Amino acid sequence: MRWVFRRIYRVCVGVCIAATACQTEPDRYPPGQAVLITKEETRLIFNAPALIQSGRKAQRFTDHSGQFVEETVEWRSNNTGKTIAGILLSESSKGPPITDVQDPQEAMQLWAVFRTLTPTFGALEQSKNTLGPVLWRRASIGTRACVLFLQRWTIIGTLAPSAPITNLSGYYCRPPGAVFPPEIAEDVIQSIGFRRHTPASPRPPIILQ
Repeated sequence: MRWVFRRIYRVCVGVCIAATACQTEPDRYPPGQAVLITKEETRLIFNAPALIQSGRKAQRFTDHSGQFVEETVEWRSNNTGKTIAGILLSESSKGPPITDVQDPQEAMQLWAVFRTLTPTFGALEQSKNTLGPVLWRRASIGTRACVLFLQRWTIIGTLAPSAPITNLSGYYCRPPGAVFPPEIAEDVIQSIGFRRHTPASPRPPIILQ
């Protein structure tokens, strides 16, 4: 009995120590701050072949209420002549998310790489990928040909103001001087993914006239 008691005591002490360590470990994602995350931690996927050798920078932001989460990933290369890309995921547990663009061309305004450039936008197109309907536009931005894309969905199947909405937007630009035919734009759209989560009711965005 004494041996059994000692064994139980040691287990209990081990559990308590582990629990205390968990409670005192600093939060990896402190609210109100944008923090860098690893490739394994990000949920955003871009399987375009041109991005395989590119470096990436991923960040996550959670507001103090915990209702809004934003995640961004940008793909860059040390060679300025390479393909560049970026995705922004903006989630909300109630109502519109922090970033809630309504047209793919609005996504350009969210990225510092385009801040001083004047774009020319192509016609609005709609396709489908594993996440559902996606809107996109080709665009000429500086010396690059790009495609800008947007997906929005709501868990409860309605775009009512109080419904939680997820907004996935971003860009993909070919090397300077390269053209961007529609078939390549379609391939880019098909390579976008969202790890571990899929929208319950994907819907195309509402375009404001």
